[in-house]
Amino acid sequence: MPGNRLTLTPALLARLTAHHGYGVAATLSASFSAGAPWPISVVSSATPVLSGANGSTSGLTIPAQFRGDVPATVEARYADGSNAGPNSWTAFQGFDSDFVPDYAHSTLTLTPDFFKGIKQGAPVTLTVRFWSGAAVTYHLTAWGTSVTGTSS
Repeated sequence: MPGNRLTLTPALLARLTAHHGYGVAATLSASFSAGAPWPISVVSSATPVLSGANGSTSGLTIPAQFRGDVPATVEARYADGSNAGPNSWTAFQGFDSDFVPDYAHSTLTLTPDFFKGIKQGAPVTLTVRFWSGAAVTYHLTAWGTSVTGTSS
């Protein structure tokens, strides 16, 4: 059916993102016969990088190079595949309650609430999924009040 598809060519995307770093390079607006226009963000990104960190169960701040991307979810699992974190019924952690991204300071913080449900000495694998579709794996272990995190 004509008129029901919007195609952005590679040449247009290249022009919109040329000479632009990571993040929103352009915002387009799609108008329709009814309703409000839809904003479309053209984003330039690369796979994010999480670095090793040491901290405590009162909060672990992980250095993060978001590289124009935005976290969507964080999954936490033990080595046997069971769910880790404050809610044993799901591996998915709460945005702004269990993990908090800080784009201005390039960090991803795991909160004290997250650590309330972590078993002492049991390695936890985090999978941080981003809106681009990228997934970054991170490993952590808590002993007492100390926490060590490493990137994969």
